Amino acid sequence: MFTRLKTVRARGRSYQYLQLVENHRDNGQVRQRLIASLGRLDQLLEKGDLEQVVKGLVRYLPQLRLIEAQRQQSLVAESDRIWGPVLVFERLWQELGLHSLFQKLGAPRRLGFDLDRCAFAIVLQRLLAPGSDLRGSKWIKTVEAEGFEQIQLSHFYKTLGVLWREKETIEQHLYKRGLDLFNQEVELVFFDTTSTYFEGRRWEGWAKRGMSRDHRPDHLQLILGVVMRRDGIPISCEIWPGNTADVTTLVPILEALKKRFRIRRVVLVCDRGMVSAANLKAIAKAGYDYIVGMRMRRNLEVREEVLRRAGRYREVKRNLHVKEVWVDERRYIVCFNPERAEKDRQDRQAILEKLGKKLGRGSVKGLIGNVGYRRFLKAAKGAVEIDPKRVKDDERYDGKYVLRTSTELPAPEVAEAYRQLTWIERLWRELKDVVQLRPIYHHHKKDNVKGHIFAAFLALYLSAMLRRQLDELWQREHPDQPSAEPTRPQPAKTRWPWDDLIRDLSQMRGLRVRLDGELYLLRTELKGTADRAFRAVGLRPPPLAQKL
Repeated sequence: MFTRLKTVRARGRSYQYLQLVENHRDNGQVRQRLIASLGRLDQLLEKGDLEQVVKGLVRYLPQLRLIEAQRQQSLVAESDRIWGPVLVFERLWQELGLHSLFQKLGAPRRLGFDLDRCAFAIVLQRLLAPGSDLRGSKWIKTVEAEGFEQIQLSHFYKTLGVLWREKETIEQHLYKRGLDLFNQEVELVFFDTTSTYFEGRRWEGWAKRGMSRDHRPDHLQLILGVVMRRDGIPISCEIWPGNTADVTTLVPILEALKKRFRIRRVVLVCDRGMVSAANLKAIAKAGYDYIVGMRMRRNLEVREEVLRRAGRYREVKRNLHVKEVWVDERRYIVCFNPERAEKDRQDRQAILEKLGKKLGRGSVKGLIGNVGYRRFLKAAKGAVEIDPKRVKDDERYDGKYVLRTSTELPAPEVAEAYRQLTWIERLWRELKDVVQLRPIYHHHKKDNVKGHIFAAFLALYLSAMLRRQLDELWQREHPDQPSAEPTRPQPAKTRWPWDDLIRDLSQMRGLRVRLDGELYLLRTELKGTADRAFRAVGLRPPPLAQKL
C-alpha cells in the first residue's frame, strides 16, 4: 500500500490529487487498485490538512506507524528470523499435498506434537542448514515458521521413525501427485546408486564396509539407490548394506516399480555398473525395456564385434553422432563425440611424450605400475618400450561410448536418453552437497537412520519441484526461446544458480517487534533472485508489516 499523485485536467487546468493505492495481480499483470482519494494536493497544503492526513495514516496503517516509531526509537525487537525460503518451500509442500498427508498420518498416532510441522522442519533443515538432528532442533528456532517453536529434539527422532515406516505411502502419494500436476505418463526411468558412510561404529553388523564413493572405506557404508523420472523428479529411494554389489540391487527395484507404481511402460536407463547377463534377463522378465551403458574395453563382444563394424555415423548434434550395430539379436548404439575424441587424442599424445622422455632417460621404474602408462607398453627382450599396436588399438575408443538396448526407439533418442543419466549423477551431488546427506550420527534406532536419509530424499524432491517451476517461469518470460516438447519432458535447467537462490531467499527476514504493547511482524525487502522464486511458485510476498 502506498500513496500516489494523480494528475487530472479540467477546464484547461491541471490538478493533482493525493490517492492511497495498492498493487494487485490481474491475469498475471501487476495493476494498482484505488483504496481512497485523500483530496486535492493544493487544497490540503493550503488548509494545513495534509499534516492531519499523514498523522491519520500513521495512526491506522501499521507500516507507517512502525516507520514513525522506528524514527523515535520506541520499537522493541523480539526476534529476527529466516523467512523467505520457509514461505516458498511451504507453498510447494502444500501443493504436493504433503501437509494433509502428514496430518492424516499423525492423527491416529497421538504423538503429542504436530507431525506435519516437524516433518517439514526436518526437510527444510536438509535444504537450508544440513547437519545433525541435534543441530536441527536448535536451528529451527532461528526460522520464522508457525509451530516451529514447539518442536523439540525428541520430536525430531520420533518423526524420523515415522518417515521411514511410512516411506512407501509417502512415495506413492508423491508419484500420483506428480502425475496429476504434470499430466505426463512416465516413460523413462533412471536408476543409479551411490554410497554414504557413518561416523562411528554403532551400526556394525547392519551397515557394512565396502567400496566407498567418498573414499572413506574405513567407515561403515550404506548403498543408496534412487529411481528418477526423465524430467528430474525422483520416484523412490532404497537402502542396502555397504557391501552390496550394484548389480544385485536392480531386481528389487524392478519389483517395486512393477508392484507399487503400476507403471505400464518403462525404459530402464542404467550405467555400466548395472550390466550383467542376470540383470538384463531380470529386466526382460519383469516386462521392461532397457538402455544400458557397456564397458567397451572389458566386454569381448563390444570390443571385437561392435567397435570393429564399419558404418556411417548419423549426426544428431554437433557433439553427438550415432550409428546402429546389430550382433545377432542384440542391438547396440555406438555414440561418438568429436570434441571428446580430440581431447582423448591430446591426452594420449601427452602421455606418450612423457613416456618417451622417461624411457629415453632409462627411468623405467614405476612405469609398469602406472595403469595410465602400462596400457601403451610392452616388455621385449628384457626392456620396456612403447607398443605401436596398443597405441593404435587405443585410438578406437576416442570419443566413443556404446549402449545396448532392447527398445525400438530411434538411435538418436536412445543416445539422448542415456545422456540424461547425468542428471541422476547431479542428484547424488545434491544429496551430498546441496541437501548434504551427512553427517549421520548415532540415532537410537535403525529406522531413524533410514528416516534421516529419506528426509534428504524429500528435500531433493522439493528442490526438483522448485527447479521445474523456475524453468516454467523462464519459459513464460522468454516465449521466443525454444522449449522441450510436452511429450518429451526434459530435466529442469535452472537459469539461476541454486546457491544464489537460497542465499537471496534467506536474506528475506521476519522481524517481530512490539509497539505500545502490540506485536507486529515485519519483513525485509526481497533481494536478488528471491522475487523469481516467489513468482515461480505463484506466491505473493507478505506485506512489509502486519499485526499479529
